[in-house]
Amino acid sequence: MFDSVDRVIDALGGTNGVAEALGLNPSTVSSWRARGSIPADRWLDLAGLADGKCLGGLTVQTLAVLHSKPAPKPAEVRT
Repeated sequence: MFDSVDRVIDALGGTNGVAEALGLNPSTVSSWRARGSIPADRWLDLAGLADGKCLGGLTVQTLAVLHSKPAPKPAEVRT
């Protein structure tokens, strides 16, 4: 279920929901989406949010596995 940063963020309430819950600017969470990576110092916070939303499959271990996968490459720009 949590096979991408997009899915993690969406499951936790979307960009604005995650940003508000963590006291961050939405652009910070948007940058995680764009990078395809969530900073390790936020994993415990996100796992806590998941617990509050009864998303038991989202753990620090899940985030570590997701982080260890290569980030998807941006789509080629065609002109």
